[in-house]
Amino acid sequence: MNTVCAAGTGSFLDHQAARLGIPIEEFGALALKSRYPSHIAGRCSVFAESDLVHKQQMGQGVEDIISGLCDALVRNYLNNLGKGKEILAPVVFQGGVAANEGIKAALEKALDLEVVVPGYYHGMGAIGAAILARMAMKDKDCSSFRGFALSEFDYQAGTFECDGCP
Repeated sequence: MNTVCAAGTGSFLDHQAARLGIPIEEFGALALKSRYPSHIAGRCSVFAESDLVHKQQMGQGVEDIISGLCDALVRNYLNNLGKGKEILAPVVFQGGVAANEGIKAALEKALDLEVVVPGYYHGMGAIGAAILARMAMKDKDCSSFRGFALSEFDYQAGTFECDGCP
């Protein structure tokens, strides 16, 4: 959901839930209990995290902070990926973050539209990738797929630093 930096929305939410001492499974439900959502800076996860800590130090309630964080992430999404695009119904929310009912509610509030979370929200990206792969292979005689047994080969992961760039 974030084109500005590489921080994943799901892992960011997991990290914030852990910071607040809340299981991620309860995060969305707590956001829905908020009466006065905090305004959290959402342009960058670093700013959002420091703003969250500041709101916590000011004594704002956990529900209000979490709801504000959901609103901030949705604002970030709409200001980056959704910028200049007309978003019309039906809106389908897929990916792991779709399990978070707080984000879903914030998205519905921001768009003033119903947001549908399909039953297989967490696997739809993989299905889409498989469809694209099938389309790419349509005019080819054979695949370069090496088979599922490839995952059982013994290998060693490693890293190196390339010094070829200035």
